[in-house]
Amino acid sequence: MTCLYVPPLPESVGAVRRWAAPLLPADVRDPVVLVVSELVTNAVAADAAAGATEDIEVELVVDPAGRHVALAVTDASNEPLPRTPATAPADQDNGRGLLLLDALADDHGWNPRACGGKCVWALFRCTSTQQCTTSPSERLECAHACA
Repeated sequence: MTCLYVPPLPESVGAVRRWAAPLLPADVRDPVVLVVSELVTNAVAADAAAGATEDIEVELVVDPAGRHVALAVTDASNEPLPRTPATAPADQDNGRGLLLLDALADDHGWNPRACGGKCVWALFRCTSTQQCTTSPSERLECAHACA
C-alpha cells in the first residue's frame, strides 16, 4: 500500500499522475492514471466547495500477485458519489469523470469517512482470467484514517 497526500489545488492532479505511473503494472497503467487524475480533479473541486484545506489522500494498492490494483481518493464532501450520467454534452469541458470511471474500472464505489468526507475507490484487474478474493474495502485501509 502506498499513500500520497496532496493539497487540494489543481496542480496536484499532475503531481499525482507523475507519482502513480511508475508504481503501476504496465497493463493497467493508462486506465489507472486516467482515473486517478479524474478522481483527484473531483476531490479538488469537492474540497473547494466545502472550503476544506486538508490534504487529499490518494492510495494505491498493487496486489503482490499482480492480479489487481486498487485506488482510493478522499475528499471533504459528505455528498454521495452521484450516479454516472448516461452521456456528457459535447460542448461542456467537464462531466466525463464518472463516465470514465465506469468505463475503465472493473469495480468502483464510495464510502463515507468517520471524520467526514468520503473515500472514492476503484478496482482494476490486471488480467481477465484471475479473480480477486478480497473486497476493495479490505484493501483500502489508509483512506479511512482521520488524522
